[in-house]
This record gives sequence, C-alpha cells and structure tokens, in this order.
Amino acid sequence: MRTNFTAAQLENPAIRTANGILRACVHCGFCTATCPTYVLLGDELDSPRGRIYLIKDMLENDRPADARTVLHVDRCLSCLSCMTTCPSGVHYMHLVDHARAWIEETFRRPWFERLVRALFELLLPHPARFRWALRLGRIARPFGRLLPEPAGAQRGGGPRPPRPRGLVRPGYGPRATGARTRRGGGHAG
Repeated sequence: MRTNFTAAQLENPAIRTANGILRACVHCGFCTATCPTYVLLGDELDSPRGRIYLIKDMLENDRPADARTVLHVDRCLSCLSCMTTCPSGVHYMHLVDHARAWIEETFRRPWFERLVRALFELLLPHPARFRWALRLGRIARPFGRLLPEPAGAQRGGGPRPPRPRGLVRPGYGPRATGARTRRGGGHAG
C-alpha cells in the first residue's frame, strides 16, 4: 500500500513502524475470508483491509480519531485469524494496537461507554470480584424482565451469521441433491 507520511511524521518511531506495516499490505483481500466480524456483518470497514484504510487515513492526516473509525476498530476481536492467511505477512496486530492507543489519546468516548469500560477494568482482572459480580447478576436476572425492552433490541442475542453456501452446506452428501444420481456418477443411497 502506498503511504504519504511526511518526513516529520516518520521521525516518530510508532508512525515509522505503522508505515512499514501499511506498506506491506497489497489489498489482496485474503484476510476478509477469515475475519469473523466481516463474515458476520459484511461491511468492508469491518474487515482488516477496511480497518487498515481507516487507520492509514487517521495517521497520515495526523487527525484525532472519529466515531466511525473508533466503531470499526473497536469491532476487531484481535483474534488474528487475518494474520494467518495474509500472504504478505502484514503485522495487523501491531497496527491495531497502535490505532487503539491513538484512539485513547485523541477520542473522548460517550460517558456511558466510559462507565462500562471502567467497570470492566475494575472487575475483569480480579477473579474474586468477577465471581461476585456474576452472583449479583444471577440474583438480579429475574428482575430484568420487569424493565421495558430497549427500542431496537433483538431477542436471541443479536444478528445471526449467514447460512453456509456451497460445499459447506448442511447435509452434503449423495442424498442432499439428485445431481449425482441424474448424471449416473453416484448411488441413490
């Protein structure tokens, strides 16, 4: 990928590292097939390639993160499945880590999001506190039905992944379709 960092920007070691990572990307799109957020949501900006474009734009223009960039970078699970399929060896993990640090420096999150993140920081690193919070949640669960359902909320835990197509379809075999038997190349079962 072609980058347009200034000489002054490249004096910063973090930007210099990001530049090297960005230049390794050749836009092949192999990463999109293995990215769970792209597979689920189908939005190019939720793929590693799309996030690379957003991060490149943010860093090259030396501008604070905007809500759109934050949304798509936050959706990255950091599972690194994209790195296993990348033929160019793009160190996506380091680029996303740098972008997240830049976001924390330049973007003010909404107050509720800051509250939730503070609670996570308070609970997740401490197993005893986390167990205590889980117990409270189990006790409070029956009372949750008394609250009105938020607008736009979905029952069942959110969007469903797309149905498999092609060779990975459920029930694949001689009885799945009559195509093999019509051609005479298989048995009827």
